[in-house]
Amino acid sequence: MKKAYFKVYDLAEFLKDKDDDMNIFIANSVNICGNISELSEAREDKYSSMGVVEPCIILDSSQNVTYDEGEY
Repeated sequence: MKKAYFKVYDLAEFLKDKDDDMNIFIANSVNICGNISELSEAREDKYSSMGVVEPCIILDSSQNVTYDEGEY
């Protein structure tokens, strides 16, 4: 889910059907204008640790997200 400005409702809607034991990761970003950034994407992905592939949720700030035409 990509959205220009996430609200609590948006994140809750995205997470409502996800497994409660799923790991959440936050992508690193640098905000040159301050120390916080808007959440702009939440996506289900996979990560691997010691040969085991697990599903996860990745949260991205607006610095890491690019939008396609008409996708706001």
